[in-house]
Amino acid sequence: MKTYLTLSLYSMAIVGMGYFLPRSAFIPQLTLYSISFCAYLFLVYTFKNQKYSLNFILISALVLRLLLMGAWPVLSDDFYRYFFDGQLIGLGINPYAALPGDLLANGTIPRSVYWETLLDKMNSPNYFSVYPPLHQLFFWISTWIGEDIFHNIVSLRSIVLVFEMINLWLIKELLINLKIPTYRLAWYAFNPLIILELTGNLHFEGMVLTGLLLALYFYSRKNVKFTALGWSLAVGIKLSPLLTAPIWIKSWKKSDFIKFTLITSLALLVLFAPLLLGGQLANFYTSFRLYQSSFEFNASIYYGLRWFSGFFIDYNPIGLLGPSLNFFAAALLLGIGFFKKTLTTSDLASNIVWMYLVFLLLQTTVHPWYLIPALGISLFTANYLFIVWSGSVFLSYHAYSQQVFKEDFRMIALEYLLLLIALVLIGYRYHKNKKSQIPH
Repeated sequence: MKTYLTLSLYSMAIVGMGYFLPRSAFIPQLTLYSISFCAYLFLVYTFKNQKYSLNFILISALVLRLLLMGAWPVLSDDFYRYFFDGQLIGLGINPYAALPGDLLANGTIPRSVYWETLLDKMNSPNYFSVYPPLHQLFFWISTWIGEDIFHNIVSLRSIVLVFEMINLWLIKELLINLKIPTYRLAWYAFNPLIILELTGNLHFEGMVLTGLLLALYFYSRKNVKFTALGWSLAVGIKLSPLLTAPIWIKSWKKSDFIKFTLITSLALLVLFAPLLLGGQLANFYTSFRLYQSSFEFNASIYYGLRWFSGFFIDYNPIGLLGPSLNFFAAALLLGIGFFKKTLTTSDLASNIVWMYLVFLLLQTTVHPWYLIPALGISLFTANYLFIVWSGSVFLSYHAYSQQVFKEDFRMIALEYLLLLIALVLIGYRYHKNKKSQIPH
């Protein structure tokens, strides 16, 4: 009975956030998110200590996601650019070739309420599209239904839900194959950040996770070809999984590594062919670099360095700090790849999680949905950092509580303080367990 009451309370919190509260209503949003996160923890505890079938977990998870089927994305406005790019493809226009505002001004796209709404509401009208071609494919599919934003939302949300069901199945299979308690599926199935950011706000990190899970699934079976294709799918959706590339250096014997590299290279050439052959790689790279060196949101180490630099310089050093931190992150990730040998699937998963943590802590922009791939992979490890972070990262949305975007660094400090406490506790537990294994 407590389980059903908790699911009902969770459902009401999700519905309240998805249908009735704007992004600017931070305190009510945070209250409902806190309720849903507490319900989430209770559900995981219940599934750990009571024998509920995996089918019950899967059906309950699907119902929670379906509750948001008719909701307008609340916490993000990225979807306006999704549909703008998708409609351009439908008209035979390369989304990397021109700026959105120019297309309307020169009459390339029609003047209508639909197109003008997309243009007015999007957050990147002065940038070339930074979404890879495979990402664009799903934008295009979501616009087949016509020029109606709500119908486009439902169409894309249906695609996201399909991938979510694939993720839940893959997690279940991997847990069983790796002989890990299957209740851990609930850590992903009921996480409110997952439900709100994927099903609710239509972000594609769930599809990135699908590729990484496929890579883990086939790696556990020593299938080089399909491991390579799974990882290539993740990179094809978003470039961020490239951060895990060094992990494969010590994951294969020499002949398999060569095979993996060749298949991955070929797959990525195919997936990025529309961009490479379209002659717009320079536009794509320009916007990507501009994003890396101009945008700031919910950073940790970068904000500390920026504050410290204020004692010596009187301008924002993001143009220097952003690339420098990326270079440092690349060096650390290469170090993990070279010095942390991967022996098992769980080892591979653990190294991927740590690589994501290093990468995100050194970024200038960390949106809440960036955590999702690492959170999903962490289920196969003893590392609960990203689960903790998924609870505190919602504090970053305080920046939208006013008409003018403004971050409250007390909120960000609290978010990362909770993450630091979790990191210390995990490190202490690891040290304690390792010490207890030493023979006396």
